[in-house]
Amino acid sequence: MRKPIAILIGAICATAAFLPAISPAGQERQTGELSFLKKIDIPGNAGWVDTGIDVVEGREFRFEAEGEISLQKGNPEAACGPDGYDIRGIQQPLPDWNLGCVAGKVSRVLSVRTDEKTGEKIREQLIRYFYIGRVQTEAMPIGGRLYLGVNEDVVKDNDGQFSVLIYGSPEIPNPVD
Repeated sequence: MRKPIAILIGAICATAAFLPAISPAGQERQTGELSFLKKIDIPGNAGWVDTGIDVVEGREFRFEAEGEISLQKGNPEAACGPDGYDIRGIQQPLPDWNLGCVAGKVSRVLSVRTDEKTGEKIREQLIRYFYIGRVQTEAMPIGGRLYLGVNEDVVKDNDGQFSVLIYGSPEIPNPVD
């Protein structure tokens, strides 16, 4: 009877090696070479949330999202998790991914100018979007400021929120010219 138990224990240990490490809130943990950086809450109706993280092109991050939003407040049929609702549209930041999924964006300010007529400051930006969903590891497409949000352009009628844990690789130094 000891042999089947040993096989069962071996199978459990082998399976556990492939499961992501789970850490209680507030505790630092590492996933391979990636270290926990911060937790960001994304209200479903907030638009893009500034993470406060400036990224370098090529730096790797891992995102782990949980929670639920409604793409139409009060409509239980419009609820979705971090992978989004199985609808796609051309007016989403990521038209090839599910509506309402957790998404990332890196924005690099190229220039700031003042409109002569209104006095308003206009920021010229280079923006790159990427899919996150429930779990995603992604090398940053450009350097700039990292934002997280929902893959939808009309968010004012949304409800609920996602929480995203962000893990990052050691910073990549800027190349010397």
